Amino acid sequence: MRSTLKEIAAKANVSISTVSRIINDDQSKPASPETKERVWKIVRELGYVPNLNARTLKNQSPEEQPLRTKAIGCIFTSTRDTFTDPFFSIIARGIQLEAAQRGYVLGYSFSSCDMTQSALYNNITSNRVDGAVVLGRFDREFLEFLKNNFPNLVYAGLNCVNSGFDEVICDAYRASIQAVKYLIGLGHAKIGYLGPVPEAESGNGVINEHRYEGFCRAMAENDLPVHSEWIQGVELTSDASYQRMKQLLHQEQLPTAFFCANDTVAIGAMRAAREAGLRIPEDLSLVGIDDIEMAAYVTPALTTIRVPKEELGKFAAKILIDRIEGGHTLPVRLDIPFELVVRESCAAPNGQ
Repeated sequence: MRSTLKEIAAKANVSISTVSRIINDDQSKPASPETKERVWKIVRELGYVPNLNARTLKNQSPEEQPLRTKAIGCIFTSTRDTFTDPFFSIIARGIQLEAAQRGYVLGYSFSSCDMTQSALYNNITSNRVDGAVVLGRFDREFLEFLKNNFPNLVYAGLNCVNSGFDEVICDAYRASIQAVKYLIGLGHAKIGYLGPVPEAESGNGVINEHRYEGFCRAMAENDLPVHSEWIQGVELTSDASYQRMKQLLHQEQLPTAFFCANDTVAIGAMRAAREAGLRIPEDLSLVGIDDIEMAAYVTPALTTIRVPKEELGKFAAKILIDRIEGGHTLPVRLDIPFELVVRESCAAPNGQ
């Protein structure tokens, strides 16, 4: 049963008009930050959706009611540099190319983390699309928001979600294992990790992030210890890894290699290491995931796991449109293979 503004107001202990102003970002009488946070929490819990289309359709005859829009959306959930991110932008290009081939348009494409909650809500609920491709990392709360607001969904990325809708993935868990095992095969036993680390309270944390788990699995399978001081939780940006690596390099004991959760993290870490006088790969080996274009052009060229990014986008659009058009009803998951690309950033530990 659809939730109402009245229910939200009662749970938040505020007036219906206050709830309406918060959801519609009406600044004529702004609510306090605490009240806004409380109302949005209840909105997400109840899965409230402003039924704008229903109000329009109520007064229309069947002949006047709109047909399928033949439009899909693309939602980036975890990157602020949505349109310049070298990983997601190529996936998005694949989505757009395949959608056009099938006679669909990309109704909208936006980053959820760059929008206020009211802007995000109004954008999604007031712009009709037949379904959406979701890119990036998100928590369970945002997952429920997506499921409550879209009739058809497909996730495309590196980490499986396992939440009842279609997925197209290039499995980062298995890719991480292969990357770490490559380092071990070179003779490295002291290996660090740079990238997202699962939050202590998994119920509130990101649910589709498995690279750290893959790192730990590879280390355990080879009876190698995971040293907490070499595990560095960082955002997936070059600047974040650069700053963290600069701090880490002051430690007395350092690993001989780092597995980096993506190429931009590896490139930031590489710069910090070189500024500190370390030679790559003679003193420190680095391996990443993604194989963005820049990975082949940094010095030394980065060893990485190649992810077929454009294909991720194309297959995501194919599967989403097939679901929209009734081609399948049960959730499907397509696993696209990855490939280890050996370049110049890895070598046997110094002295071996």
